[in-house]
Amino acid sequence: MIGKTGVIIGDIFAQKVIVSGKVVSNVEAEIVEIMPGGRLEGMITVDELVVERKGIFLGQSRNAQKDDIKLLSGAAKIEPTKLKTKDL
Repeated sequence: MIGKTGVIIGDIFAQKVIVSGKVVSNVEAEIVEIMPGGRLEGMITVDELVVERKGIFLGQSRNAQKDDIKLLSGAAKIEPTKLKTKDL
């Protein structure tokens, strides 16, 4: 947990990261929570991201669950079809 007056500059690898202060970092974690008044700047790789009201996230996020990405890329393509309307 990074407290309200805490500042971290550097990479973070953890199961759970709770940000109430300021973090300028790349983060890899299962859960990242940015609390009110907390600020996270950087690239995060995370399973679950929570940004509370008044929390700030500047950067990019990536889902750490690679199985979901494989499923989406291998999914069948669905072609659009035209709907027929009846004459009134």
